[in-house]
Amino acid sequence: MSQTDLTIERIAENQAAFREANEKIEAAADSMELAGPVPFICECADPNCMEIIRLNLDEYEDIRQHPARFFTARGHAELAVSAAAAVVAEERAGYTLVDKIGIAREIVEERYDERL
Repeated sequence: MSQTDLTIERIAENQAAFREANEKIEAAADSMELAGPVPFICECADPNCMEIIRLNLDEYEDIRQHPARFFTARGHAELAVSAAAAVVAEERAGYTLVDKIGIAREIVEERYDERL
């Protein structure tokens, strides 16, 4: 595995870890029947990021319909994009959607499939 592949793998794993944390947040919010925006953790490639993005549960579920799609705070997509691990799919009010590509996409899709 090349250094680039290793970096892309780390980026994918970091973002997948944030997704897992957000799925726990979603489950808790759902069980409490919260209405309105819920504070989710930015799903960028920076393992130390703790930026909060507020989404309603319908928005979150819409994003989760795409296993290779992640949401990041504005400006936080750059690391994954510059490493060729993702492309910007859409800019929304307050956050950016990125789609994993190549090896990173394979990693997150495999990880997602294992949990189904």
